[in-house]
Amino acid sequence: MKIDKIYVWIPWFFSIVLLFILAQTDLILKESPQKVYQVSLILDSEDESEYVNLKKGVDDAAKSYNIDINLLTLNSASQRELIESEENNGTDGIIVLAKNDLKLGMTRVPQVVIKPKNVDVFDINKSGGSSTNIFTSKRTINIDYVDMIARLYEILKKDCDNISPIYVFYNNTNSAGVDSEIEFLKSKEESSVFIEGDESEFRNVIEDLVHSKKSVYIFSLDKCSTDNLCKILGTGSVYNEHIKGFYCIGATTLFLNKLDDGNIDAVSTLNEYDMGYSAVEMLMADLKKTGYMSNVDMKNILLDKESFKDEDIVKQLFPIE
Repeated sequence: MKIDKIYVWIPWFFSIVLLFILAQTDLILKESPQKVYQVSLILDSEDESEYVNLKKGVDDAAKSYNIDINLLTLNSASQRELIESEENNGTDGIIVLAKNDLKLGMTRVPQVVIKPKNVDVFDINKSGGSSTNIFTSKRTINIDYVDMIARLYEILKKDCDNISPIYVFYNNTNSAGVDSEIEFLKSKEESSVFIEGDESEFRNVIEDLVHSKKSVYIFSLDKCSTDNLCKILGTGSVYNEHIKGFYCIGATTLFLNKLDDGNIDAVSTLNEYDMGYSAVEMLMADLKKTGYMSNVDMKNILLDKESFKDEDIVKQLFPIE
């Protein structure tokens, strides 16, 4: 009996030893760790709070695709300089919200560009090349700013008294879509007053309205300008008495609350959550060499106070955590 037991234990002992040796020498096939992609998200503003829903869409997609997002806001460097810096730092891909002055030639990593529909950010003369390290990917997400301003203008024409002037506020013409919005409004309203600047310059204009006892309708063509105007109008009821209508491009929680309160009359925007999620999916299509559409045209959403009665619209503007 003892001999029989020895014959049983000897093979078992050697099996354990063999498995230990294999494990220590990597002879057993181990599952390779999943690659973590490094992706840079470059905004067109210094203030990331303007893009809460976009960032949420990007972050949710990043979890699905095992991505580490590096968020960059604008500072003294241009978007082109930020892109080159991120390429040099070894990023796997870039998502950029293009300002009007961004021009892309040859790039070393795949990129997805969020841009105005009528603007081409790709410099054909600087694209191409035979190097295998150069990408000429042209994946874009397109925003129709002309449609945005046209929809707002239709609402204005229904509301306006055809007597009070229209004041148009914007931060600068390099902000995405502003050029096309200005061009549209100039074609419709020759008497519109265009004001370029920041909060202090806008405040001077609003205070002049109070002193002159004039009332106007106002358009705001970018998020920064809308934010500045909301701050100014929120500091005193006397200012609002001289604003007959307030119409703006782009939505943040602040703007939507002002819309719900009746301080903003209409907002033209889009589903930024879906835009951010789609941008990540498009970039991963390049990185993994899988088929995916090369461009997406975003659908615009026109909002007034009544819009908050539509649960589907509310879900698009305030994605559930």
